[in-house]
Amino acid sequence: MTKMVATNGGSSQQPDQSSADEETSLLPASIDQKKDATTTASSSSSSSLTSWIRLLTFFIASVIAGGIMPGQNEYNRLFCEAGIFRYACHEEFADSSITATLDYDASDTIGHDSDSASSCCPAQWLLIANTMNSLSMFVTFLFLLSGIMFDILGGRKCATLGCAILSVGFGILAVLLRLLGGVDHTTTNNDSINGGGGIMIKPSVETILFAMGVLTCDIGSFFVNVAFYGFLFHLPTKQALILALSNSCFSCASFLPIVVSGFMDVSGYTLPSVLLMYGVVILIGSGGVCWVTVPSLEEYHSNALVVLGLPIPRRTVKGWKGMKKQLLGAKKVLTHPDHAMFHKISMVVLAMGWVPAFVYMSMADPLGQEIFGGEGGGGIGLSLGVSFLKINTLVGLLVGPACGLLVDKFQHPSDGLIEICMLMTVSLAVVTLLCGVASWMVQIVVLIFVCISQTMQLLFAMRYAGKRRRMFLSSRVMYAWLIYINNPRCFPIYTVLFSYPNRVGVVTGALIFVFGTLSLVLILLVSLIIVITKSYLLPVRIVSTIGMMAWAAYVVYIKREERFPASPTLLPEDEIEIAKNFGVSTIEDAAYVADMSPDALLKLSASTKVADLRRLSDIALSGGACERILHVARRNSSRMSSEDVQRRRSSQISIQEEFPVPDFAWDKVRKGCFESSFDCITTAFNGHGGFGGSNEPSVDWMFSAMTNDRDDPIRVEAFGSFLGPMLVVSETYGMILEVVVNDESGRTNVAASCACYPPGTLDSDGSTMKAGGDRYHFGLATYGLAPTFTNKEITGEAFVQRLAAFKQDSEWDQRRKDYGEMWYIGLLGTHPKYQGSGYGRLLLDVVSNYAQETKHDCYLECSGPNIAFYKRCGYDVLWKNEITIHGDSIVLAGMVKKYQA
Repeated sequence: MTKMVATNGGSSQQPDQSSADEETSLLPASIDQKKDATTTASSSSSSSLTSWIRLLTFFIASVIAGGIMPGQNEYNRLFCEAGIFRYACHEEFADSSITATLDYDASDTIGHDSDSASSCCPAQWLLIANTMNSLSMFVTFLFLLSGIMFDILGGRKCATLGCAILSVGFGILAVLLRLLGGVDHTTTNNDSINGGGGIMIKPSVETILFAMGVLTCDIGSFFVNVAFYGFLFHLPTKQALILALSNSCFSCASFLPIVVSGFMDVSGYTLPSVLLMYGVVILIGSGGVCWVTVPSLEEYHSNALVVLGLPIPRRTVKGWKGMKKQLLGAKKVLTHPDHAMFHKISMVVLAMGWVPAFVYMSMADPLGQEIFGGEGGGGIGLSLGVSFLKINTLVGLLVGPACGLLVDKFQHPSDGLIEICMLMTVSLAVVTLLCGVASWMVQIVVLIFVCISQTMQLLFAMRYAGKRRRMFLSSRVMYAWLIYINNPRCFPIYTVLFSYPNRVGVVTGALIFVFGTLSLVLILLVSLIIVITKSYLLPVRIVSTIGMMAWAAYVVYIKREERFPASPTLLPEDEIEIAKNFGVSTIEDAAYVADMSPDALLKLSASTKVADLRRLSDIALSGGACERILHVARRNSSRMSSEDVQRRRSSQISIQEEFPVPDFAWDKVRKGCFESSFDCITTAFNGHGGFGGSNEPSVDWMFSAMTNDRDDPIRVEAFGSFLGPMLVVSETYGMILEVVVNDESGRTNVAASCACYPPGTLDSDGSTMKAGGDRYHFGLATYGLAPTFTNKEITGEAFVQRLAAFKQDSEWDQRRKDYGEMWYIGLLGTHPKYQGSGYGRLLLDVVSNYAQETKHDCYLECSGPNIAFYKRCGYDVLWKNEITIHGDSIVLAGMVKKYQA
């Protein structure tokens, strides 16, 4: 593990110290509450009310920005009547026995005049329905993109951008429909559509433009919808309800095309004009509301810090390599021998149960015409499609949030799954028995059960596959001492049944991919049956019967086999990740550090409750855990084989012999060790001892959260435990260089020290001592003292928060690994008594000389105030990050000095 390059040669400026008021605000929450519990409770209540108002206002805006997919059936009719895919009407299916047209009269529909409706043929409707469904399946996979954008931009900017994208999508559709508006559809052919006074549009061009418009609209709506995750830490006890609202807004948005149709009837405007106006409303209205109500990225992270007690990373899955690693992990989970067949069965059953809802979503109007024989359902004046959208809206508005409240009460993801499966079976049975009855009252009942089955499917998928709190953004927030020595993971509140949380998002995405593919195949088969049988009702009866039987068999299967596991499937790498949270490499050692059984540790780690995760964090950051970590380190170091010890010594001797001190520095520089350099390095970084001079800005930024008194014994001890193991590892696996001078009494003192690593000597993850690895345990055992800086009872929560952010947001281990082989300068400091004498630069020149010999670059990290000094030494900025906690920030930079051929 490597740390920041320290301030050198007096080149850096001392950062401004926080005021007393600012330091008070950084005290642990428990202390603040003891000071003024009444004020805290009042403030919390007011904040909660404000959050609810913002959430509900945003819910309305997100419903308005619901896209095309939720109201697919009514949009199908509108697009069909407007002339989309009119070229399909020359096909034989247009003269089918169902009807040559979708001839709605005033008693059949609301606001549809018979002249416009009569121009829509069944072949055209079926082509639009299949195209829309294929696009909706495809766009679901792009939810990953919206999650990444949320990760980068935050909820506020993501939602506002989504509104802009959505308005562009409606603009594309409006332009296309305007072009088709002047078409003479009686002379269509396969090559082009001859616009009478209009424009020649090829079917391929029309299809591309239509697909672009629909995809753009739905991608924009996803960008808006994912912003619900921005409220998760504003209302941490109602997180499932927030997720249910994000699902419900899609159901409620299914009513929007009815509003569009009604507005067209009242105003007399054409569909292209209304879509343009709708796009403007979304851009200005919904976009403005999103900007005002949705939490920004900074607010999201700030509230997460309050709720979790630790900051969450600014990024999660990083780059294509990180994505590939997650996908491979998901494959291992889904193909695990214990559950692979069960996953296949579950996805097939889900797909079979989804198809009946699809028919009603996309083909309810022609289905209703076949059921009622064109009689309009006794003159009630409602099409089946419009009725479905209205009922779907009500079910989404009422049942969705109710399910969210229920899920918040569940203790385990598998709770309630069997009951959901049974309700699915009953719903599909009702559809099977009653779908062909020519009674509007009966059809209303059928539609209710179709919508319930649709909602239950989503709820089942949420419980089975897990619903993440940040879509594809999360893995796990590391505890502060782990963040000191290991790559961070982001934190999901929901776990999956079969996958540990660190890969929940990608496993969910993989299951969605399988489910979507199966559904698309089944839907195409349904379309083929419609073409062959000239019937919409028969496929509904077939798929609902098959779905009912599949869910009934599934209920029997899971009750007899007890297929749902009590805890997620642990891959070997998952076990390592859990153990790293406690600075060890096995679950058994982690349980020992946490002072609980391995089963209890796994259960607590997989908990859905924020309180449990806070408890786990407190355990890992307790004084007892610190002592037990030291015990594990000593035990593991003592078990190291004689071959490993000899290999380590041989490597150390080899480095020392291969890189002697160069001639230009032989009179001042020597090879050092942990014992001789420790006092120089710790004093240079922390600034204690009353010597004056400058200390390391990033160290002071972190440790000032404990106290501004650099000579405070607790701060000095904590900093020693922070830096000591690193220096031990540097001596053993790298090299320590020292500048020595004689004082007035003739005693030799270490004036400056540098810990560096030749190419290929860093640990496998880019650090100098990987969490839970042999190096870390060796360094800790050799240093001999417990890592007290990880004891939150001593250092305080504010220090832990800064340390966590310092490690995870810099991402320096991964950056080093990605950079490749180089000479890495991990520690560099000049004793305050000798700052300004050029000793730090001398040590940099020595390392640079080594790098020239081996033809490698020199690489280091430093704080913002030290960038200018290293630039004078020939280094260039490679990357720069600003880390902010409670408004107090520090800049970190990676710098490199290139090899000069």
